[in-house]
Amino acid sequence: MKLLGMQTAKVARVAGREFASTALTKGFIIGALVLPAFFAALMPLIVFLVDAAKPPAQVGVVAIIDRSQEVGPALSESLIALGEEDTPDIPSPDADVAELAGAATALLGDAPRVSVTLEPADADNEVVRQRLLEDTGDDTQRTIAVIDVDADAIRRGADAQPGDAFGSYSVFTRPEIDVRTVGRMRGAIDRTIRDNRYAAAGQNAEERRARTTVQRRDVQEVTESGTRDSNQELKLILPFAVIILLFMGVMTGGQYLLTTTIEEKSSRVIEVLLSATSPMELMLGKILGQLGVGMLLLLMYTGLGIVALIVFSMLDLIAWTTIVYMMIFFLLSYIMIAALMAAVGAAVNELREAQSLMGPIMLVLMLTFYLSFPVSLSPSATWAVIMSMVPPVAPFAMLARIASSEPPPFWQIALSIGTCSVGAWLSVWLAAKVFRVGLLMFGKPPNIRTLIQWVRMA
Repeated sequence: MKLLGMQTAKVARVAGREFASTALTKGFIIGALVLPAFFAALMPLIVFLVDAAKPPAQVGVVAIIDRSQEVGPALSESLIALGEEDTPDIPSPDADVAELAGAATALLGDAPRVSVTLEPADADNEVVRQRLLEDTGDDTQRTIAVIDVDADAIRRGADAQPGDAFGSYSVFTRPEIDVRTVGRMRGAIDRTIRDNRYAAAGQNAEERRARTTVQRRDVQEVTESGTRDSNQELKLILPFAVIILLFMGVMTGGQYLLTTTIEEKSSRVIEVLLSATSPMELMLGKILGQLGVGMLLLLMYTGLGIVALIVFSMLDLIAWTTIVYMMIFFLLSYIMIAALMAAVGAAVNELREAQSLMGPIMLVLMLTFYLSFPVSLSPSATWAVIMSMVPPVAPFAMLARIASSEPPPFWQIALSIGTCSVGAWLSVWLAAKVFRVGLLMFGKPPNIRTLIQWVRMA
């Protein structure tokens, strides 16, 4: 018992040193605290810059070649009316899309103010397009766009069959015309052609639009304190946010562990540490120290998220058990990845030598991260259940299922924790063998085959 206590004390001292050497540095404090606060303070400036990025109202002449001989006048009115609109024209009958018009104005800028010339129906397209190359010296007189409407854009041809597509239109512009201006013009063209097709079929365009548009009311959630608007988008984003927090904590702690191990080995500090501790005690201490760093970051950003939910009265969107499980799976995932990173750090002499050995670990970690997103969308699928049981994918996949709209039963969570615990123990066992041999090895960096030999001989 006395020996165990001494070993525990040594591991604790190494862990405390590792945590302090990372978390109490200026670089960590700036990266973890100052930078997020800095970007938060920049948000008003970003909003201002986005608003200032609106393109100026473009002026000029739009030439229309109406080969259908039915839409020209109405299209002229629609394009001229763009300059009088407060919101951009959005060619969709969907009320949800139409609600975006006001927000889109800030990005689209002022509407174009154009005059229109109607060309003969048989006008040569190439001749009219040459005007786009002319420089009149007066912006109001220069041609900025040419619209060529097909002959069957409003009515199908005589030989067309029911169900055949209508004709369309082509738009030609000067190279310097802003793409947002072109988008607004295309919206006006789409709406005008659609309305004229209704009229040609004997239908009233406004009545047709009224019949095909369903005004959606906000979804209401019933709670103990009454009803409130449901935030479906936040519910969809929440599992992704939890996964990203887990990934950030694991990656940050693991990268710090790899870097500090390589630095101590290359500077021969590791030899001094080994004179006071065993390789196993040193590795466990370093893993626990960087675990504290990753946990600190995870708690910090999770706390900020919880404060935001409290401010917007949405705290009930996330269960307290989800936070608990996130901490548990972070612990297991971190140990699996960090142990392997510690082994890589002990095996090489410089950071650049670690790239080839880190490749497989990063590949597995990134694959695990990206596969967890489809799991959150289909949490009850058979493949998702299997993924949530197999380390090292299991922590991310299971957490995605827990945070989804269909949480798994408790027995599956318990089984996943069990399999991840076995995976964590196996990672530490393998890493300890490499760590013990690699710490005092210098010279040519090992390859995967050499590492396997170290595991066998240790």
